[in-house]
Amino acid sequence: MKIIHIVMSDSFAGIEQHVNELACDQKNESDIKIIVSSGILKKFNSGLELIEIENFGRRSIYQILKLAYLINKINPDIVHSHGTKTTQVINIVKKFIPFKHLATIHGVKKNLKAYEKADLVIGVSSKTVANLNVETKVISNWWSPLMSSNSIIRTNEYALSVGRLEKVKGFDLLIKSWKNVNSNLLIVGTGKEYNNLKSLISSYKLDKKIKIINEVSQDKLVDLYKKASVLLVASRSEGGPRVALEALNCGVPVLSTDVGHMNQILPKEFLAMPDDINSLTKLINNYVDQIENFDQSSIYEYVRNEFSVQKKSMQIKEIYEDLLIRS
Repeated sequence: MKIIHIVMSDSFAGIEQHVNELACDQKNESDIKIIVSSGILKKFNSGLELIEIENFGRRSIYQILKLAYLINKINPDIVHSHGTKTTQVINIVKKFIPFKHLATIHGVKKNLKAYEKADLVIGVSSKTVANLNVETKVISNWWSPLMSSNSIIRTNEYALSVGRLEKVKGFDLLIKSWKNVNSNLLIVGTGKEYNNLKSLISSYKLDKKIKIINEVSQDKLVDLYKKASVLLVASRSEGGPRVALEALNCGVPVLSTDVGHMNQILPKEFLAMPDDINSLTKLINNYVDQIENFDQSSIYEYVRNEFSVQKKSMQIKEIYEDLLIRS
C-alpha cells in the first residue's frame, strides 16, 4: 500500500508528532511518504521518506498545481491529510487529479466544511466528529512510543499539568482552583497566556505553590512524570488529550475535565465538567492531596494495552484497506 501523509504547518507540535509516530510504525508494512513544509522537515524522523514543499496559502494556484503534479507522479493509493488547512488544499488538488482522500481531524472545530469533502474522516475522539456529514471513524491518540513505562519510580514531589499556555487549556481555572490545596503545582508549557497566568498566580498569592516552566523534550518530560503525584488536565475543549495517555502509561494518576476521550478512560469520580470552576475545584479538593489513596493501576494497564501507536496504526490500516476495496 502506498500512502502519502501531508502536513502543512510552520511548527512541530501535536499534529506533526502524531504523523511522525504513525508513519514510523506504518513504514514497516507500507510505502509511506510524508509531504511536509520546509520549516519543520528536520523535526521528523530521519528514517522516513520526506518530501519538502513550501508552506503556501490556500489561494496559491501555482503551488497547488505543483502539489497536484507531485502527488500524481507518486500515484498513491491514499492521500491522508492532517489538519484543516492541509485538508482544504487537498480538496482543491482533487479537482485536478483523482485519488482516495482520508483526513484526520485532531481537535474540536467549529467549521467542519473542509472535512466533509474527504472520502472518510478519522477523529481522535467522538466529540471531534460529532457534527460531520461524512463517514467517520474514531481512532484516539496514543502515548508516545519514546516514553517507556518500565522502571518509573515516582517521588510525588508535585502535581503536574502540561500543555500549551492557551485559554482552551484551562490553566486559569486550574490556578483559581488551587487555593485550598497543600500540594505544589508545576505547569509545563509555552504560549501567549504565560504573562496572564503568572499575574493570576500572584493575585491569588500562590507564588510559593505554583510554578510555570517552559515546554520540555519528551525525555525530560519523563523525568517530570517520575516526580509527579498526579497529572491534571483542566482543558475547556480537547481532541485527546495525549498528555493524559502519556502520564497513565508512566503510572501517574490523572484527574481531568470531561474532554476528548477521557470519559472512556477515567470513571466519573475522576472527571470535572469542562469550563466549570466549581466542578474543577471540587475534584481537585477531593483528590489531589489524597491521590495516593486511590488506585488507578487497572487504568494504567488498560492505557498501555489499548492506546499504543501499534494498536492505533493497525486500526488505521484496516480503514485504509476498507476504503481501497470500495468502488
